[in-house]
Amino acid sequence: MEFVHPEAELASDVSIGKGCIIEKDVSIGSGTRIDTGVIIKGGVIIGRNNEIHPYAVIGDTPQDMSYSKDKGVIQIGDNNIIREFVTIHGAVGKDERTMIGDHNYIMAYSHIAHNCKVGNHVLLVNGATLGGLVEVQDYAYISAFVPVHQWVRIGAYSIIGGGLRITKDLVPYALAGGSPLRVVSPNFIGLRRNGFSKERIERIKEAFRILFRSNLNTGQALKKLKEEFKGDEDIERIITFIKGSRRGIIKGG
Repeated sequence: MEFVHPEAELASDVSIGKGCIIEKDVSIGSGTRIDTGVIIKGGVIIGRNNEIHPYAVIGDTPQDMSYSKDKGVIQIGDNNIIREFVTIHGAVGKDERTMIGDHNYIMAYSHIAHNCKVGNHVLLVNGATLGGLVEVQDYAYISAFVPVHQWVRIGAYSIIGGGLRITKDLVPYALAGGSPLRVVSPNFIGLRRNGFSKERIERIKEAFRILFRSNLNTGQALKKLKEEFKGDEDIERIITFIKGSRRGIIKGG
């Protein structure tokens, strides 16, 4: 038997599988399907047309030593697929949020910790783990068994190879791999699949050459990028991302 708290707000066509527990202060939008044994704790807002597969747990308390009792909201958008045994934790602080956008695919056993922000069209492969306060931007691809350190940002359209430990920010459009971890190249395959023109990709490639393959330090490289690619939105995204880094960026090699 499933248990749905009478104060939970569910659209009339939400599907609830056997053995689910849905607590009060939960809102679930139209077309969402919740499979066997899913637990959704209080303080979770889920949008439309999501698939939540067996035994996922959404909204449990943060795994943070500073947490006492004020858990923030989890907000999940539309058209996401959340697979088996995924865990998504509430934010630390009642006015804070753990946020997941739209059209994301979160594969089995992945974990999204407190205060994370996941954009749109993101792919987390099996066992990917986001530490607290991680930001994952749109169209990023995090491969299997990748732990991402707290406060790290993963740039848009980037990809990380399987089993690698991420402790610094990964710039947009990058392919990260190797040991030691480095930016290998732009994410050529991902960019092509997402409709980037040959000309756009060539400009990103040249920007990566300046940033990661020249003898310039990061500050000098950013200055040169700004001068040579004035008005280019892709390069401006890279520049803005790097300037906003708290942990430093993964370098080339």
